[in-house]
Amino acid sequence: MGYFKNASPEAVGISSEGIINFLKDVERTGLELHRMMILRHGVCCAKITWAPYDENNMHPLYSFSKSLTATAIGFAWQEGILSLDEKIADIFPEDLPENPSENLKACTIHHLLCMSCGHETEIGGLEADWRKSFLAHPFLHEPGTFYKYNTAGTNMLSAIIRKKTGQQVTEYLRSRLFDPLGMGEVYCYRLPDDMETEHGGGGMKMTLEDMAKFTQFMLQDGCWEGKQLLKGWYHAQAGVKQMETDGDSEGHVKEWANGYGYQCWMGSLPGSFRADGAFGQFGLVYPSLDLCIITSSATEQTQTMIDAVNEYLLPAVDPLADTVSEERGEAFCRRFSIPVLTGCRNPLFEEKLNHSVYVPLREGESISGIKRLVGGAGLLGVSDDDEITGIRFSFERDQVILHLTENGVEKDLTAGLDHRFAFTVIDDICYAAAARWRSLRKLELEIRRMDAMSGVRLILKFEEEQLQFEADETLMTDGGLGMLEKRLTVFRQVADLDGIVIEKTGNNPGVEKEK
Repeated sequence: MGYFKNASPEAVGISSEGIINFLKDVERTGLELHRMMILRHGVCCAKITWAPYDENNMHPLYSFSKSLTATAIGFAWQEGILSLDEKIADIFPEDLPENPSENLKACTIHHLLCMSCGHETEIGGLEADWRKSFLAHPFLHEPGTFYKYNTAGTNMLSAIIRKKTGQQVTEYLRSRLFDPLGMGEVYCYRLPDDMETEHGGGGMKMTLEDMAKFTQFMLQDGCWEGKQLLKGWYHAQAGVKQMETDGDSEGHVKEWANGYGYQCWMGSLPGSFRADGAFGQFGLVYPSLDLCIITSSATEQTQTMIDAVNEYLLPAVDPLADTVSEERGEAFCRRFSIPVLTGCRNPLFEEKLNHSVYVPLREGESISGIKRLVGGAGLLGVSDDDEITGIRFSFERDQVILHLTENGVEKDLTAGLDHRFAFTVIDDICYAAAARWRSLRKLELEIRRMDAMSGVRLILKFEEEQLQFEADETLMTDGGLGMLEKRLTVFRQVADLDGIVIEKTGNNPGVEKEK
């Protein structure tokens, strides 16, 4: 049972047919959704998930995090800890460049909130002295006159909370927002600076229900269960247009040309706005309809997703149905799956592989450890120190187990061969994997990390006594935003297992390892 009471879509004035048509369009256009919830009048009328993802998984938020960081600023403003007109040069005098420009000296917290600090380009912002880099970056425009989306600017807001309160953003929000809303763990990656500032511009993770609670909190303008926790922040500051984005330097169009507020994007429907993270992490707020739509997904076609919302979901909402019907009914709940690999079995070759061991062809080489090999967007701070130096296979009735020797210890990853994902926990991280034979000598695996947004597709090519690896992200993207470069090499077959002494080890004590 979740926090929100349930009712059927019709009980809150939404046509179920509109939801069904939206889902059909999602399938038609190939959008990869992971989780979705629709709230109207404060009740849940629809909850949809796509396997292998679960509503209880922590999911990367990307820039949805920005709206949470802005909320921390809102609380600090409400409590008199800071002023929105306060100049960042006065907050971080120790980080200023020599002879700071007049534009830099004029930049305020307000300008950071609405992405108008004066930068024309954006810094990377993940190095130890990123604050100095941000302040040394040319402030070419008078603050407030030029819009530039600026994640490092949001991290400056995180640093302001850290410096002003002595707490990280998530620590500061715990007693003010997270606990009053009954929210669970909220993870945020920390930057490598002297304050270990949280990456409030895009480093958070949370569950679907906690995303929904925060989105409903924005809809209710900071009110929760009759208590006004943050008064007038969303409907008077964050959720109203502060900067024009139509015709800006980045060429924003459609849903990104409606303007920008305080770390929120404006929507096409008058009065609507959204917390917006890359690849479709949305908290869509429609005050005039008393409606919230929350999504976690993995697609670069985010305009296509919002187009589907505008075409199918919003017209399905009766604006005159302003209460919950006494005939509440059941919420629209569905469990789908993202496409799973399908293919034929290869029994003769599988039997051969059941007795084979592979190690790198060249001494001293390896492939990246499991965390980096699987990777997935939304992961930060994953080192490339771990290495896989051995692999063997166990083919069973409906699955294959990859026994991967990582740093001298064998760890077992299970992949379903029956058109379903199999789950494995390795070093406290849950992975879902499926496999198929693409041809007689090519085995393909799709592996997802459940607390990331995507994963890896591995193609293992067996040629005579060699094993070659190919690796692609499951997300079609040019990279960035946490994509991890993988280290690959060629392996060679060294022995059959017959006669080799083995021991139990790794994450599965029931699977044995060569000695």
